[in-house]
Amino acid sequence: MRVDTQHRPCVNLRNPSPPATPLLGKAFFRLSHDLEASDSFESVAKLLGEVLPNLVHSDASLVIETEGGPNIREVHGNCEIARLVHERLPDLNRLLPDHPLMSRMDFRDPGELGMAVSDFVSAEKYRQSEFNRMIHDGLTADDAIIGKLAACCRRTTFLVTCRREGVFTPEEREIFDAVLFTARAVLGRIGSMGVEASVRKFLMGAAGSPVAIFAVRPDAEVFPLSHEAVRLSEKWWGEDEATHPLGSERHQALRSVLQDAWVDPVTAAFKETELDLGGGTKECHALPKADGEILVFMPVSGHLPSGDEALKAVLTRRQREIMEWIAEGKTSAEAAIILDISPRTVEKHLEAVFQRLGVENRISAVRRFLDLKAGHAM
Repeated sequence: MRVDTQHRPCVNLRNPSPPATPLLGKAFFRLSHDLEASDSFESVAKLLGEVLPNLVHSDASLVIETEGGPNIREVHGNCEIARLVHERLPDLNRLLPDHPLMSRMDFRDPGELGMAVSDFVSAEKYRQSEFNRMIHDGLTADDAIIGKLAACCRRTTFLVTCRREGVFTPEEREIFDAVLFTARAVLGRIGSMGVEASVRKFLMGAAGSPVAIFAVRPDAEVFPLSHEAVRLSEKWWGEDEATHPLGSERHQALRSVLQDAWVDPVTAAFKETELDLGGGTKECHALPKADGEILVFMPVSGHLPSGDEALKAVLTRRQREIMEWIAEGKTSAEAAIILDISPRTVEKHLEAVFQRLGVENRISAVRRFLDLKAGHAM
């Protein structure tokens, strides 16, 4: 009898190939699940300190906050190394410039992947460094990996894991990077939730009073986010100013004032301050965000707009003029000729219109504009 072996896989019984081992495994996905369920920076830091060493076969893991470059500000973790860092902070900061990674890494922009000491210096040379002996209380370590967890303003927070004997393998470093990316995404979500909660609490406390809300972008440009902010910008700024330059000096001064607004590396609270956004110095409440943007809230007197009044509150007079012509089917170039302004100015106003109306293209903007003009709510 003939046996058909055409579709049967060929197996080497003498030297069978070992089954493929998954790189991450159940322990990693358990940690990912627990990280996703975290609701605070402290809970994330605690999980990383407790679980990461088992995943990458290290002796300890901790989270370190730096400020203004290579300067350790705070340490999070329950391991012995975290305790030693906390106790010896001044001496460690003095020795930090001599760390093997200092000449290789920009503390404000360290890159997306973790960096291993073993990439730049031998285990023997690393063991001999004074920084290593102090941070490990004389026991020293052969290797360490460091990666950025969060960055905001002048602070950068790092995840660090150390191995006393031997260097980390490529597979262990990939696991470190996978944990780093997961934790970074979770902290981004926690930061966003913190901003949302702070804004909601502020507006609830305003008891229905109108509030002018502005955003100061990292490039120091100011743009309005609320109806009342649009009203003030139309009053304070030039007719064709869709945004307003805060100026580098005032922007830096505002960022300095908000340094102590941070509760932890990803969560900040409103801080009372004074700011000139083009209409003179006013009292306001400012909230920094991790992406470098700053929200500015200015309570104003009056009543909340509705109907046709809402259209005037959402868009400046120039933007309403532009949208009238766009709604008539005119192109940006045609609207620019009619209004005697440049096409670039028209486009810049349209970008602001899209943002204020919450749309992504001209068709949606025209539809929303006509709805508001007819008195329909946004």
